[in-house]
Amino acid sequence: MKKTYISYALIIAVFCLGSCKKNNDDVVDLGPGKDLVLNSMEQQQALADNTFSLKLLKQVATASTTNKNLMLSPLSVSMAIAMTSNGANGSTLEGIRNTLGFQGFTEEQINTYYQHLITDLPQLDPKATVKIANSIWYRNNFAVAAPFLQTNTNYYKATVEALDFNNPASITKINNWVSSQTNGKIPTILDEIGGDAMMYLINAVYFKSVWQYPFDKSKTAKGAFYVSPTSTVQADFMNANTTFKMGGKADVSVFELPYGNGKYSMVMVLPAADKTVNDLISTIDTTKWKGWLSNMNTLTRDIKMPKFKFAYDVTLNETLKALGMTAAFENADFTRIINKGGLSISKVKHKSFIEVNEEGTEAAAVTSVEFTATSLPQGIIINRPFLFAIREVNTGLILFSGVVKNPLLTE
Repeated sequence: MKKTYISYALIIAVFCLGSCKKNNDDVVDLGPGKDLVLNSMEQQQALADNTFSLKLLKQVATASTTNKNLMLSPLSVSMAIAMTSNGANGSTLEGIRNTLGFQGFTEEQINTYYQHLITDLPQLDPKATVKIANSIWYRNNFAVAAPFLQTNTNYYKATVEALDFNNPASITKINNWVSSQTNGKIPTILDEIGGDAMMYLINAVYFKSVWQYPFDKSKTAKGAFYVSPTSTVQADFMNANTTFKMGGKADVSVFELPYGNGKYSMVMVLPAADKTVNDLISTIDTTKWKGWLSNMNTLTRDIKMPKFKFAYDVTLNETLKALGMTAAFENADFTRIINKGGLSISKVKHKSFIEVNEEGTEAAAVTSVEFTATSLPQGIIINRPFLFAIREVNTGLILFSGVVKNPLLTE
């Protein structure tokens, strides 16, 4: 099958800026890194992944009734759910595939696609650290079907371990794994293990990179960030005269800042003055997203953007049900995990972290799927709430996405 060479540019829910005044002396040869090769079928799967990413962001954001910042790793969620699907049957499996947009692909094709991402994404940019890790932890008297464990070990490189869930040390062990895979940015995912909890399937994604042209810390200064048209907070704004991409439509302005060797980037979407970031999210879909990113031009100009750092956590049960996965939570069929059945998803928990500063961006996310027994032109300033994403540039695959409503909020 004909293959296409792709360089990865992520839109993650994280801002990393870089550069004071740019000139040829500032440019450092970062090396080419590895190119991501996606065949035509995998490109269709990446498109399905992005469609799911935008639906997930829209669903979570519209359900929120607070003014808190928001950040997700749709890649983490989709990979955890894809692993889960290897144990599903019937309407449960159908609902999972419909939710992820993978109706037209075989199980082998889905697993191979994610195996490809796990292997190659960390190798694209020598100046970026990308880690993707998976694990399965189950109660030591729970008879998990061997093919389910083997498939997730082979394709997803999952760590698998049986634990005594009645022993508090089991929580510590799982949380230590999460902390290690996210470089300490997400120290815990579990607060307790319930008496009916049988298994946890966990995915972790970590990203850290410098800006291609880092910001000069000495130029960072306080400025007003408008949390509403009539209310401001004083935030630290990074300042640079640098090269980046800019585009947009009548309702938005779009800015894309490169990381490292340019294979990853951060995209920021700033609504028009008469619109809010919630207005953008309420109508977001892949067609609109592509339209926002079309016809972007490279230019050199002053830009100001806020530093920010926050953590976010959300339970995705109702979100995933709304997107089509109700069967996985109610009357579920996970007979490929345990032959006699009696298992369902009780909680899908997602935690994330992001820090954007003068040097670059650091972001991390963890998704935990808990199973329980059921029967057993001028200078630019981004100073209003905005949408952001970290993506792979050529394919547009979204790794992180989010909303900054107040850069001073840390959770």
